[in-house]
Amino acid sequence: MERKTTKVMIWLSCLLVLLAGMATSATAKAGEIKIYVEGKLLQFEGQQPLIRNGTTLVPFRKTFETLGYKVEWNAEEKTASGTKTGIKIELTMGSQSAKVNGQGVKLSVPAQIINGSTMIPLRFVSESSGYFVSYNNASGTSIIEITKEDTVLEPYVVKGRVVNSEGTPIKGAWITIDNQLLYDSNLQAKTDDNGSYRIALPKAATTYMAYADFKTVYEGVEHSVELTADDNSPFAGNTGAIRNFTVKLNSSTGTGGSGEVLFYMMDLIHPLNPIAEPPDRDDVTITLEPVGTMMDGTVGGPKLVSKGSRNNNGYGVHNVPIGQYRVSAVYAPPGEEPQQMLVRIVTRGEDLPFAESIVAGFRSITSKIHVMELELKLNVVKPPNEEPGEWTWGDEDEEEEEWTW
Repeated sequence: MERKTTKVMIWLSCLLVLLAGMATSATAKAGEIKIYVEGKLLQFEGQQPLIRNGTTLVPFRKTFETLGYKVEWNAEEKTASGTKTGIKIELTMGSQSAKVNGQGVKLSVPAQIINGSTMIPLRFVSESSGYFVSYNNASGTSIIEITKEDTVLEPYVVKGRVVNSEGTPIKGAWITIDNQLLYDSNLQAKTDDNGSYRIALPKAATTYMAYADFKTVYEGVEHSVELTADDNSPFAGNTGAIRNFTVKLNSSTGTGGSGEVLFYMMDLIHPLNPIAEPPDRDDVTITLEPVGTMMDGTVGGPKLVSKGSRNNNGYGVHNVPIGQYRVSAVYAPPGEEPQQMLVRIVTRGEDLPFAESIVAGFRSITSKIHVMELELKLNVVKPPNEEPGEWTWGDEDEEEEEWTW
């Protein structure tokens, strides 16, 4: 009997050891988190990263220093901060509000002290620093990759950024993920402060297309610009996708963001020779020099120098990015010297003076049609009692003469 009892006890002991080992192994595997920054595994001493309420928390000092920050800890106020060129991030222990360059940002999980270590939310800090974060748990181990360029596909996730032509993030752009199989089952999200978005896809066998719409108020007028993804191909949900967008204001597809500079010739009779053909608009070259901030937030830009052409909206220069411009015009018939023209903006109810150059913007006709209308005439000074052939151009040197009326 004692021998039997001893065997049972030994068997139970082995079973308990086996179960404990399995539990320890499962716990370690389930809780294992590997973080890579630009492909390099991040090694932590002491407290390891952990996931709390769906948010990955990581040690403060090691993470900030890896991302290039100078760190500071205020023990009295229990605040952790990181500073580098152009950005400062501040977190208060236990607070669900952080600051990025002085602006409040809500956190899903607060920074906190765990086992004596200051732990901060990894995704918030990384994305606020201009990095992309991807997460994969397919193998049972949480693999988190932090990169400057988002190139890692995540199953059943579509993500990306919206920026202007200078690479500045666009906040508040609407992203629409269109289910190509099921009607009226689209997914939507807005871009955050970094111009980033991330949308989880249902685990269904279907394909999607990504679209975006950017709305902004410029010079008191609301504008809407439809954006096309840099990669505009459909994608499967199970592979995931990265779809980035760039705001382009010179689109010729009617998607908004650009306007028409239309111009009219005011010299119905040639001012130098009444029997000659009047000035031809095809011989006019318009110069548009950007002034100040454009509609997409870019500043200035290259001059636009162009002749006119006709489209459905009228005769002029087409698909000009919305903004303010210094406008001038030159008249240059074939074989003749270029002559400066006088310009004025067409304003309903006002008879504005002509000038060699003016600063003007666009007015809205519809939500997608914006125009700048100009009137042009030759810069000619007509002396009294002179034959037409002896009149002079206003920009030529003239000899002082005494005129008798």
